[in-house]
Formats: sequence, C-alpha cells, structure tokens
Amino acid sequence: MRTTGSSGSMALLTEYDDATGRELRSLRLESTEDGKGILLIEVDERKPGIHREVRYEITPARADRGNPRARRRVAGRAAQSSSIT
Repeated sequence: MRTTGSSGSMALLTEYDDATGRELRSLRLESTEDGKGILLIEVDERKPGIHREVRYEITPARADRGNPRARRRVAGRAAQSSSIT
C-alpha cells in the first residue's frame, strides 16, 4: 500500500467571547514538519492571564506485514509512545 505524507491544517473547533470577540478556545489539526504525522493542538485561554496549549502527536504504527503478533505489538507500542506536552 502506497502512502504519502500529510500537509496543511484544519480547524475543528473555535470558541469566541460574545462580548469582546476574542478567541477563547480552539482545536485544530496540523501536519508535522516532516509530513509523517499530524498534530492535534488544543489552545485554551478562557481564564484571564492563562494560556494553555496541549499538543498530541499522532503517527502511524509500522508493522511487520508477515507476522500478526508483531503487528499487534508494534501498534500497542505506538499508542503508548504518544507525547503530551
């Protein structure tokens, strides 16, 4: 199966303050710099003076196609190695 890299970004959710029009919260998808994964980015500025940004990196699991046990093991390892910063 041929795969290509990711590119671009997509806004999933944006919340604005009705009174000021200021962006309070956003959730978006962006491609990584190398194009091998995507980032789910959550930005929260609902509390005055506090900027909270959480990034989840989502990458494909690589597996040995000939061995179903290896496929499960690699997929499980990839799910545990997701980084939260």
